[in-house]
Order: sequence, then C-alpha cells, then structure tokens
Amino acid sequence: MADPSRLPAASPPIVVTGMHRCGTTLLVQLLSGLGGHFGARTDPNAEDYFFMRLDEWVMRRAGGAWDWPLPTPAFLRHPRFFDDAAGLLARAVAGPRFREFTGGGPLAGPWGFKDPRAVFTFPLWARVFPGAKLLVIRRNGVDAAHSLASREAARWQDRPPGDDYLRIRPLMGRWQDALKSTESFENYLFSTRCLALADAFALWEEYVAEAEALLARHDGPTLALRYEDLVAEPETQLARAARFCGLPAEPETMRTAARGIDRSRAFAFLESEPLLRFYGVVRGTRWMQELGYGAVPGAEAAR
Repeated sequence: MADPSRLPAASPPIVVTGMHRCGTTLLVQLLSGLGGHFGARTDPNAEDYFFMRLDEWVMRRAGGAWDWPLPTPAFLRHPRFFDDAAGLLARAVAGPRFREFTGGGPLAGPWGFKDPRAVFTFPLWARVFPGAKLLVIRRNGVDAAHSLASREAARWQDRPPGDDYLRIRPLMGRWQDALKSTESFENYLFSTRCLALADAFALWEEYVAEAEALLARHDGPTLALRYEDLVAEPETQLARAARFCGLPAEPETMRTAARGIDRSRAFAFLESEPLLRFYGVVRGTRWMQELGYGAVPGAEAAR
C-alpha cells in the first residue's frame, strides 16, 4: 500500500475502463462536463497521457500490449513483479511528473482517469490508491469488434508505403513524439490482430472476462453501465454515473449534459446484413449470453 501522505490527492480516483470502442470516451466526456477531472493532457480518446503511458509500460513489461493483454494478469500473479510494479507506479504519482495530469493545480474534487488497459492494470492502481472507484462500461461484442476492426483497417490504410512501420527505431521515435504531442498515443500502436472482425471479437471476450472478474473481486466501490442503456436513456444512466463519482446529478443538469447524444448508436449492427450474420455466429458465446446480448430485439433474422 502506498503511503497516503505522499499521494497527490485526498480522495481516491475514479478509474473508468472497459473494452476499447465500448463507450468509455463518451462517458468520460460527459463526466468531465459535470466537473470531474480526468486529465489535463489527454488524447482524442479522452485518455490521459500520464496514466496511459504507465499502463502501456506495465503491459509491455509483462510481454503483452493493449491488443495482446493476457500476459499482463499472468505477470501480476507473481507477488514480486506485482509489488515492484506497484511501487514504481506509486513513485510516479508521488513525483513531479504527476503535474502532467493535474495541470499544475490541486485535485480538489472528483478525479480519475480513463483507460481500457486498466481492465488489466487496475489491481496495481487499487494498491496505489486504496479505495479507488471502478467504473466499467459494457457494450455488445459485435459493435465493439466492428468499431475496432474498422479503426485498425483505417490506420493500416493510412500507413505510408514501405516498411517503416517494421523498423524499431522509427517506431520508437514516433512513440516518443506521441508522448510529447496531443495526437492519439494509439496511432503509434496500431493492431494487426484487430484487422479481422473475428479476432477483434476474441479480444472483446478477453477484456470482458477480465473486467467481470475484476468487478466481482474488487473490494472498493464499483459500478457497471451498458453503452446501449447510456445512449438510449442518457439522463438516467448519466445520473447513476454522476452519483457514483460524487458529481452533480440534478435532473436539469442531466438533461443539459445529455443533449447531442446519438441514440441510434445502440445496437448499430442491426443495420448491417454482414454484421447480423456475424451476430448469428457469436450470439451464443459465453459473454454475449451472460451480458444479456444473446437475444437483441430486431435481430431475429440472425437466428
């Protein structure tokens, strides 16, 4: 456990996480609008560079990455590795570079960070910040996998001709540039695994399995939301999240914050015949069933 006298805030953080492309960005943008502090320097996905860099370091040290996450829990099961990694993270948040996150000012109100990687690194943050709040957002695996595969395909198409992306030094140089800029960190960590829809779905299963286990075993405050519920009834679901975070949740505030949310994004796969067919293939899998996505209204054609 970290020394409370050296921690940078009186209250523990809210860690917003869940599988990539499942609505964590939308949720943090809404919570930030209500007054939550989720980083002074974030990428376009609302991921704070300070915490994202540390989470990525943990995954790389474990021999994995955001799109190959399973080495991480295996690494952290070793008490020596866990203790050493937690100690390094504690020193980082107690050091001067934490000003990157705060922007130089004090953390007076509800604060936290958003990172899908935290599905796998959260046990470390719970050690560093006793009482940390865990907020997980879920989304059906077909839409999450399709969104991720589409993003990675677009990144691949944007690669310049040649083999620069295979050379270690240029990659490291671009990575360092990303840490100094406001451009998305993940632009430099594109995934060949997620180019295929089925592989992206398999990654969704890995994240969901770990997130559900995390929710079950965390002994601090937890809340799980569904992306589909958030976009379909944003005022109600945002109020739940706001109260959990200690932020204002008055009805008028919720109505104002919810304006502009695209309510059609719930179960977007229903508008695509190929995705409906894919849903027919995966609807019976464990996590689609356990999370209530095995019988989506309007998907009868996929039976």
